[in-house]
Amino acid sequence: MARVQPISNADDAVTQADRVSTGNNTGRRRLWAVSGAVWLCVALISVVQGQVFAAFAGRSQAWWPTFHYTVAIFSVWALLTPAVLHAARRVEERRFGRVAALSLWLAGYPLTVMAHLTLFVLLFWPIYGGPSLSLFAMAKAVFLANLDKSAFAYIALIALARLRRQWTPPSDVPSPPSLANTAPAGEDGLWVRVAGGQQRVPFQDIDWIAAAGDYAEIHAGERTLLTDRSLASLTDELPAAAFVRVHRGAIVRLDRVREVRSLGRGDASLILHNGETLRLSRRYREGFKALLPV
Repeated sequence: MARVQPISNADDAVTQADRVSTGNNTGRRRLWAVSGAVWLCVALISVVQGQVFAAFAGRSQAWWPTFHYTVAIFSVWALLTPAVLHAARRVEERRFGRVAALSLWLAGYPLTVMAHLTLFVLLFWPIYGGPSLSLFAMAKAVFLANLDKSAFAYIALIALARLRRQWTPPSDVPSPPSLANTAPAGEDGLWVRVAGGQQRVPFQDIDWIAAAGDYAEIHAGERTLLTDRSLASLTDELPAAAFVRVHRGAIVRLDRVREVRSLGRGDASLILHNGETLRLSRRYREGFKALLPV
């Protein structure tokens, strides 16, 4: 893992952070566009399905009113998609146990349905409610009529978040660096954009860094700083003799590792000096062993 010279001043830090922020904004706009297109297709399929069922039952169903209403229902799911995916990604990155993760998924369902129902009523009450139907009456009718769609939408989003997590290719395992070519940790630090400006975090203060989607969380003692830079970009600025990638979502400072416990199949748990536990993936084990033989 070759070391790139750290940011020399705050102006350079601002420039680099702005570039990352611009890339993140582009990614968000793309997510909104794709989300809208996908949910529009889902709405169309749902309408066609309803028309087919109505025809078999011998009932007539007007196309355009049904289409408009169904698009309205799924348009709110399109609005909620980025938030639900972000929340699901955070749960995945926290590496909870299966029972804890399942509990969070189940707890998230009524909250998400409530958010969908609230947004739909607020946005479309002038169209589907009005003086003849109160907000509460409309909310009750929409809730009962869309139980199946709500369950489908929520399960689909959680499944998508898990698939994205599994399909995201991990970075290649970095080759062990030459100690002679790396500057000693602690002579410099990382510039992190925080509310109100830039903050410099000395290398010697950093315990470990976690991926948080398009962002990264820097854990330094009792502080946790969220930066809008990716884990990969931070990796290139860390002293290679002091920091190593141990998982697709984590970098650790070597002298913070107190104990290594084997989990089998090449995986291991890293116990840090403060009691925190990180996972050492077998994909990164060789790079870790090259710097800290275990």
